[in-house]
Amino acid sequence: MSKKGMITALTGAAAFVTFNLVMAGKKGNIGPFAFLHSWRPEIDKIKTTYKTDRQGEIIFYGASNFARWTEMEWDLREYRVQNHAFGGSTDKDLVEYANEILYPYQPNIVFFQTGSNDYVAIKGSDEEKIAQCMAYKKQMFATFHEHLPEAKFVVMSGLLLPGRKQYLNLTLRINEELKKYCDTLDYMYYVDANAMTYYGGMLDRTLFVKDMIHLNHEGQLLWCRKYIRPMIEQLICEYGLESLRK
Repeated sequence: MSKKGMITALTGAAAFVTFNLVMAGKKGNIGPFAFLHSWRPEIDKIKTTYKTDRQGEIIFYGASNFARWTEMEWDLREYRVQNHAFGGSTDKDLVEYANEILYPYQPNIVFFQTGSNDYVAIKGSDEEKIAQCMAYKKQMFATFHEHLPEAKFVVMSGLLLPGRKQYLNLTLRINEELKKYCDTLDYMYYVDANAMTYYGGMLDRTLFVKDMIHLNHEGQLLWCRKYIRPMIEQLICEYGLESLRK
């Protein structure tokens, strides 16, 4: 191999490693071989748990605060719900795996919990992060709507997390932009849960597990009772979706 060819090969290899390490960081993995992580076990588990003959139900799709809600089906036992979330996922991951764990189920309602895994990895000013996040989210939701034109989408506000308090103002601003966006589309609904974990200028640490990023069961139940169940009821009544009740 020529010297030029060797330099090109080394540069390409370095770029590949750098790219994968960045993507691993976005997924919340650590360690020198984090880029070897695959979502395949999580995706296969979802496909095994929920068969595609369960059509037209309520799907929860997003990252770890949905994925870790292991008692979701019991806590929402009066409804036909499925938990298709996988922890650490980014919006890019949700789009990538939608062909396997979202579209085939033709849900009537999809709840989305996404965001912080994306913008904590984006470089630049808050304005640049907001612009990048919202541009991708708009593209993502448009793609989902194209495949699921009859579904109603519910976007949960990004949780305000004590473990990521350095992103508090950024999250609040992205939440504001998400609400504005959802208000422009008749198939999208926004749920503002900012006050659940942040009020009086203080973050409530009692609703989280030790890492202060993931809700404990008390927090999940509050999320469910004050924000999620009322939205389910609103949509059932608004669109006559009584089939979503058990």
